[in-house]
Amino acid sequence: MKLKALIPCLLIVTITFAQSPAQKLDSLFNSLYNYSQFNGNIGVAENGSTIYFKSYGLSDFATKQLNQEQSGFSLASVSKVFTSVAILQLKEKGKLKLEDFVSKYIPDFPYPSITIRHLLTHTSGLPDIDIFRQQVRDNPDKVFSNRDLVPALRTGNLPLEFQPGEKYQYTNSNYILLALLLERISKQTFQAYIQNNIFGPTGMTHTYFQKDSTNPENRNRVVDHDYPFLFSTELENVDSLPKHRVRMLNLSGFVGNGNIITTTGDMLKFDQELYSGKLVNQSSQHEAFTPNKLNNGQIVQTTFGGEKASYGLGWFILLDSSYGRIVGHTGGVPGALSLLLRNIDKKQTVVLFDNAFNKSLYKSGINAMNLLNNRPLQIAKQSLVKTYGSTLVNHGVDIAYVKFQELRDDASHYYVSEDEMNDLGLQLLYEPTFANHNQLALEVLKLNTLLFPNSFNTYDSYGEALAKVGKRKEAISMYRKSININPENDAGKKMLESLLKE
Repeated sequence: MKLKALIPCLLIVTITFAQSPAQKLDSLFNSLYNYSQFNGNIGVAENGSTIYFKSYGLSDFATKQLNQEQSGFSLASVSKVFTSVAILQLKEKGKLKLEDFVSKYIPDFPYPSITIRHLLTHTSGLPDIDIFRQQVRDNPDKVFSNRDLVPALRTGNLPLEFQPGEKYQYTNSNYILLALLLERISKQTFQAYIQNNIFGPTGMTHTYFQKDSTNPENRNRVVDHDYPFLFSTELENVDSLPKHRVRMLNLSGFVGNGNIITTTGDMLKFDQELYSGKLVNQSSQHEAFTPNKLNNGQIVQTTFGGEKASYGLGWFILLDSSYGRIVGHTGGVPGALSLLLRNIDKKQTVVLFDNAFNKSLYKSGINAMNLLNNRPLQIAKQSLVKTYGSTLVNHGVDIAYVKFQELRDDASHYYVSEDEMNDLGLQLLYEPTFANHNQLALEVLKLNTLLFPNSFNTYDSYGEALAKVGKRKEAISMYRKSININPENDAGKKMLESLLKE
């Protein structure tokens, strides 16, 4: 299941003004595919017509099956736009108001000041579904679903992260609750409502909920792939990777926030029905595409594909509207990424799916929209840590260090992440696949302290590795350094206390 070797070179795209939009897009995505930066499907529409559609790469690296037009991809969080449309449909029918408190419809919901608007705009202050981690440890084979969320919030007696409307914090819990609320009002399951009121009327015949194993469309679903480790050069089926088990099994039963499988063609059908106003009227869409304001009157500030953005009612909104108002949503699950991008002034739409977890996908979508509007392409930076890690494992410490220093100078094309470097070191330390993994882990974590000398966590992790290999004195020194930077590093204090007792 080898992917093309990671190539530390520039993505070169030759595009001329004489080319048609379809030819420009073909040049871009051919280059992305050739340099292993895209594996999936793309569909682009303008003024109601599909102007570019193409499949790239493999749907299953093990069997060498190709992606094709009817391949089904994980929509992931792009599913939230369907939840938003469904809630707005109920609003238009007079079934709810966005300022209604959630507790009006879910009486046992423990936060009386949260409204439906707070959920739609991710300004509720609710904790995310990571709150199930302890329950997963207690019930490692349980698949949690929407009905488990409110009891978990109640029994955990969890405080809000902030007062509703005070801040923006993207949280899956918000959209799981919206699905619960929709079920209470419509007297249907969330899946049935979406099928009857969105998928069916739109003609999305190849779209379904992931857990519906009886749906024959499951046979067309692609396999999602990821690298087992940051130093890996071979992609694997995410279902076989222990690091993704919680997400792929235990937390896979939620709907409203994700869990939809679809095709590029079906998403373009949905896009056109939105433009027609048949799903929700233009007034509701205008409200959905308007940046939300916080309690202090400031609009929400976030990012979308690396661009400055805001958030409305289930949609990201780019703040740069110089070539049209751009709205959309991103999605990601282990091994798969998705993107829906719409220029609602020019009726231009880009749909992208990738089942090899190429992190440059969102930037590629922005570049596709740029091409449609004769704007310059933006460079999607590559992970220097991944290139360094694979070089370290395959060629040794010195060659990897030289490669790291060479590419580090190319800051316009490569980025260095403290967290990725930390993860690389700990992966080498605790998930060994070769004899000298401890030494390589020490090398990585030591380098991280030099790259990020003001981070307590780099010294904490380096101390952890030193302690594991029996270098007690050096470990003590690193833990002391970490605690000096962050006196609230309680875990580090416990480790230091334990080392001092030995």
